[in-house]
Amino acid sequence: MRMLILVAGMFLLLVAPSQAQRVYCPLPEDGTWVYSDAKPKEISRIEVESKCENEQVFVRVRAFTSCIPRDCKWGWTKADLRSDGAIDVLLIGFLSSKQITLKAFGDMLDAHVVNIVNDLSEPRTEKTYNLNRK
Repeated sequence: MRMLILVAGMFLLLVAPSQAQRVYCPLPEDGTWVYSDAKPKEISRIEVESKCENEQVFVRVRAFTSCIPRDCKWGWTKADLRSDGAIDVLLIGFLSSKQITLKAFGDMLDAHVVNIVNDLSEPRTEKTYNLNRK
């Protein structure tokens, strides 16, 4: 009886991690997301692309900030998929950077943005945006 319980326990330990790590592409965050109420220098749009190859997930993100006469574009940047399912990306610019954490909830994308002035002349600022699927 003890041997049966031991074998069943070992089986569960071997099977559980593979099911927990399984990810299906595209990710729920995949697509174009917009924030129509963006003020200057705020996130106005985020684009996410994801693909799965050989049990690995590859994600890249491009963000836009509200600028005049048209939105400023941060180039495509490799992102990391966290163990909790959120996406982390660091967008590095000449004067400032943005650390963005993304999580989709249906047709809404929660984007937590930390703005960092690269010369540290100003304190970091944080804001959360709720973008809608385009």
